[in-house]
Amino acid sequence: MAWFLESGAPSMDIAFDVALAAHLLSLLAAGAALIGIPVVFARMSSATPEMRPVLSGIAQSLGRAAQIAFAVLIVSGPLMIWLRYGGVEGLNNWFWVKMALIIVMIGAMIVGGRLRAAGNVVAAGTIAWVSRAALVGVIIAAVLTFE
Repeated sequence: MAWFLESGAPSMDIAFDVALAAHLLSLLAAGAALIGIPVVFARMSSATPEMRPVLSGIAQSLGRAAQIAFAVLIVSGPLMIWLRYGGVEGLNNWFWVKMALIIVMIGAMIVGGRLRAAGNVVAAGTIAWVSRAALVGVIIAAVLTFE
């Protein structure tokens, strides 16, 4: 275990690679949920009464997966910045655009969840589009930040 802590050992690279893999897999899961949930909800209107609870359960599972993925993103992102750069100093303006869009996503998730809980599925669906657009922006800003 001492080699892991030694200066010059590949531990930081390994830790970064693990964090990056977790980050990318979580981004994939969050994106799949953001796209999958509206597809499931669209099917609910034409589904039989027996199938609606099943579809609702699928949507809830996707939503929970997105929440977990988002939590992993929130942990792995700053970890990668710390491991690779030692902090945010020197990162360009696209990094801060990315951070702002992440805040937009968090806000949209909170508002959408409250609207859904209040039974306003139409408004929650509209807010979900804000999350989707912000996610696309986050990906573009990340590419421009770390090119």
